[in-house]
Amino acid sequence: MNNHKIISIDGGSAAYWRERKHAFRLIREAELAAEELADAPMYLHGGYDEDGDVIPIENLGPYDDMEDAIRAIEANPAAVSILVAQGRTDIDGHKVKAVIAGLEPDWGHIEDPVSNPLWGPDTD
Repeated sequence: MNNHKIISIDGGSAAYWRERKHAFRLIREAELAAEELADAPMYLHGGYDEDGDVIPIENLGPYDDMEDAIRAIEANPAAVSILVAQGRTDIDGHKVKAVIAGLEPDWGHIEDPVSNPLWGPDTD
């Protein structure tokens, strides 16, 4: 017995297009966060210590922004459905777990480390 979730779409409604526009905006914000992360310096200048040496501070802001963008996508069913339809499981190397879960029935647990022991931290 198949338990498929039937979704009705009213492509002519304003609410549908607002939802899609918002979903594409979330995806674009994640892409921009990934670009910012790639260009961001790893350390920031945190002042000087008593010997006059620079105190480096780790620049975690871009990483936090990327995580927030991925979480926003995962919380939005329309954004997840768009990425599933495109087959995009990541945004510039940052995995979107909700998309992987959405594609999982088609892939047969390929990217799920729990069900596929050949995929995980100890493999290339």
